[in-house]
Amino acid sequence: MPATKTTKARALELREQLNRHNHLYYIANQPELSDAEYDALMQELRGIEAEYPDLLSPDSPTQRVGAPPAPEFIEITHPVPLLSLSNVFGDDDLIAWHHRVSEFLEIDEFPMVCEVKIDGLAIALTYESGVLTRGATRGDGVTGEDVTANIRTIGSIPLRLQGGDFPQRLEVRGEIYFPKKAFDAFNEERVVEGLPPYMNPRNSASGSLRQLDSRETAKRPLDVWIYAIGWAEGGPIPQSHSGRLAAMSGWGFKVNPWTSTVATLDGVRTAYKKAIEERDGLDYLIDGMVIKVDDVGYQDRLGFVGREPRWATAYKFPPEQVSAILDEIRVSVGRTGALTPYAYFEEGVYVGGVVVHQASLHNEQDINRKKIAAGQRVIVQRAGDVIPQVVGPVPGQRDPPEYRLPEVCPVCEVPVFRDDDEAVVRCVNGRCPVQIQRLIEHFAGRGAMDIEGLGEKMAVLLFNEGLVLDVADIYRLKKEETQARLMEMEGLGELSVQKLLDGIEASKNQPLPKLLFGLGILHVGSEVSELLADRFGSLDEVMAATEEELISIEGIGPRIAASVRDWSQQEGNLEIVKRLIESDVNPRQERREPQDLPWTGLRFVVTGKLEAFSRPEAQARIKSLGGAVSSSVSGKTDYVVVGEEPGSKYDKAMRLEVAILDEAEFLNKLAETESVA
Repeated sequence: MPATKTTKARALELREQLNRHNHLYYIANQPELSDAEYDALMQELRGIEAEYPDLLSPDSPTQRVGAPPAPEFIEITHPVPLLSLSNVFGDDDLIAWHHRVSEFLEIDEFPMVCEVKIDGLAIALTYESGVLTRGATRGDGVTGEDVTANIRTIGSIPLRLQGGDFPQRLEVRGEIYFPKKAFDAFNEERVVEGLPPYMNPRNSASGSLRQLDSRETAKRPLDVWIYAIGWAEGGPIPQSHSGRLAAMSGWGFKVNPWTSTVATLDGVRTAYKKAIEERDGLDYLIDGMVIKVDDVGYQDRLGFVGREPRWATAYKFPPEQVSAILDEIRVSVGRTGALTPYAYFEEGVYVGGVVVHQASLHNEQDINRKKIAAGQRVIVQRAGDVIPQVVGPVPGQRDPPEYRLPEVCPVCEVPVFRDDDEAVVRCVNGRCPVQIQRLIEHFAGRGAMDIEGLGEKMAVLLFNEGLVLDVADIYRLKKEETQARLMEMEGLGELSVQKLLDGIEASKNQPLPKLLFGLGILHVGSEVSELLADRFGSLDEVMAATEEELISIEGIGPRIAASVRDWSQQEGNLEIVKRLIESDVNPRQERREPQDLPWTGLRFVVTGKLEAFSRPEAQARIKSLGGAVSSSVSGKTDYVVVGEEPGSKYDKAMRLEVAILDEAEFLNKLAETESVA
């Protein structure tokens, strides 16, 4: 029997009332109903929806209770990546960041928004017509996991937005966290039940949100702060960050009140000092303060460098420090063969909310400069509240003898090579087991080929079983006889083997830059991989490139070029590439030939203040047409672009008789070139 108009109207009224009271309780902290009154309304709505299932809607408060376990999380691609922030660790770093922004925009001061940096789990929430449709974790910034069922259980996340001035489609971003008081109470309950307590709120929030059974998530008092709009369609949004925060608050989101808009660096310093003073009194963990350029137009102009926005940075708090006895200095071997010393603490050290047994010692020179030795009492901190490191010895101890890294690799016992240019001691044995294992793990990692099911433990297992002795062997696991061996290995079941094989097959579709990065070529990171892929378009073309061709690429210098060339000439690497191609791991992309760009071979210098755009923007336009940009004028300079107050570069251009373009001439030259490019 269909529901009557009266029943439909009552269900709608109940949903609106309960959503309003959720907002008052979780966000405004101004409850109007007792728990019993709230429960009565909820029970009435549940009864109506049970009798008339067609009245159930995604924004109903009854949907917060959780759903049965999901088989796995579905991966999703973020329409706009969730990128990371750069960090500043002191006033000098802060001044340098502000100077870079000022120089790019060519203005001395600009409004900035200061917000506390929540130590939680980043989340992206999508709303369509004001209704929550998806919640996704940050993941690697490009790909995250769909955790919508778990998100619905968090009372401070609105299932339906308030008002009517929000965009038709909207993504907001925030941080899921475990309130400190609630965390303590939750741990007390676990101890009573005979369960081990959780170590810290941040990791507990992450683990809670990734429960496959959202009913388990519903038992945990998670909360959220919303801090940004990721993207929006079908409606205007404010063009300042502070305006967007106000708009999101009006739509019903929980926006942190600890926010201030300042115009100067002194204002930033005052806000930072206040954040440190109030840190311990907050009911959530923070590890710094985020500074953002307020004007969204300025943000768009500043853009990004690598995977970080130029228009924002995180001003991290000074790390917590403790002292402990250093039991032993051990040595690890990385995927490039570099020997790295690290401190080992037998009993563990509690610092920054976690127990650590290992801490960074950087390198041999740093150990001797700081006068660190085993058996000393040393100061330990978590750099950026993340990486444990030894700061130095507790004062007053006797200076130890000089420390030396071993003369042979601690893994394969082959003599090491001391690279004085890089201050690195390196194992140069290409068959060193640990190097191979680390390279396999790197190749399969998120930033590279992203092979699900092939992490550190699996890499070691496959290597020890003799199944994967280099990265090309990964693609031989698809063979039937190999699959049979996988099934026989301890700890691997049919599902885990199938997941691994599916991940290997899917990785063949990864783009060329990810493959180049995954190969682990010395000095070739993700950005250099992009440059190589754009210039050459295929793996075999990169392998065939001369050192001169490599150096000609903007952003690649002699050291990187020599490293790429050396790698591509080694017989073992040639064999690996050959086998990868035979396994259909051979992504190609459209190459950008230098001769296809009209200003290739031309060298420019930009000086003085331009009116149409800033100096960095002018340089970017030059590079987009193939031109090279230099900071100094020489006989090799083809054009000097001059604005107001050009200074000594203009005088030198006159002496050397280099062609000079004023701003009007430069704009005309740009327009003429771009019209035919």
